Amino acid sequence: MIQLLLRTLLVQRQSRQAAPPSYRQALLELPLRLLQQGGEAPLLDLLPLLAQALEAKQACLLLPAGTGPGWRRVGEASGDAGCVGHVAQLPAAGVVQLCRVCLERGHFQALCGLQHEEGRSALLLMSFASCPGAWQRNQLRDIARRLGEVLQAFAEDRRLRRRELSAERGMLARELHDSVAQQLGYLQIRAARLQSVLGDARQADVMLEDLRDTLRGLHRQVRELISSARLTMDGRTLRQALEASVAEFARSSSCVFSLDNRLPGNDLPGDSELQVLQIVREALANVVRHSHARQVHIRLWPTGNGFEVEVRDDGIGLPSDLPDCGHFGLSIMRERAAAIDAELLIAPVDGGGTRVHLRWSRP
Repeated sequence: MIQLLLRTLLVQRQSRQAAPPSYRQALLELPLRLLQQGGEAPLLDLLPLLAQALEAKQACLLLPAGTGPGWRRVGEASGDAGCVGHVAQLPAAGVVQLCRVCLERGHFQALCGLQHEEGRSALLLMSFASCPGAWQRNQLRDIARRLGEVLQAFAEDRRLRRRELSAERGMLARELHDSVAQQLGYLQIRAARLQSVLGDARQADVMLEDLRDTLRGLHRQVRELISSARLTMDGRTLRQALEASVAEFARSSSCVFSLDNRLPGNDLPGDSELQVLQIVREALANVVRHSHARQVHIRLWPTGNGFEVEVRDDGIGLPSDLPDCGHFGLSIMRERAAAIDAELLIAPVDGGGTRVHLRWSRP
């Protein structure tokens, strides 16, 4: 994807001196237009230019219809556009094939295979007034190769985005279950109990104060979950995002935070940077929420083939019977570490406190 976009920007700079034919220019600009506009509009604008370049009557694309069988047509085609059902085997990527059934009906329909995601084929269908010559077939192969690269890159990008979104939703759902849902259930029980002690003012006051404390904590957790769900690097470096996060937690707690970040800029892949930021934020949220710490130290430093991150506090430490999942969000941090093939260690500190240690090695 990035290579396609860089190629687009380079061609735009070179085109001021010698502009390529309109269809080639449109093909080179297609990745950027798809990124900016989305949808089918950039493809619909491209197809008439391809037909003109090949001296064809019309052009259309046949793309896989979602995850099921069938085709999604982009553009219009004269004659029998259903000729894909006439061939015993669809042409492979870069192979041009004339539909014999259409020929018998007086239509010159050329099918050309395109690369697409996960082994699924796409087709470029061209309608000609007469049998296409050798130059037209050669040019159609070149167009199919370039167009297939773009479609394959964007299909892969969409697949990765869907996977990332599904993973984020799963982690958020588990965190909601482990924190918000459990506390809401507790509030329901306490509210039912409150009604039975309304005649005893002292017990009622104690229970009301407990309800207020629980609601305040629940409100804070919901705000943190919303902030985490919306969190992106947003054009910031990891250093800038970490500094902003530490300042945010410092404003909302009485802890004293120190940040020692020795990682060089742009040393980590983008997806690793975001996961590291999320792990540090989750560790800081746990400190503020549970530890009763006074001092919190965050350190990041490079190693020979990767980096290490440490969040250490001087709080009350971890309970001896701590489960794998729960209010501390340990399972969420472990899943984030596993997503970047990193090792995560969460352990008590001698003398009191907790240490969260992340180690990542380059593959």
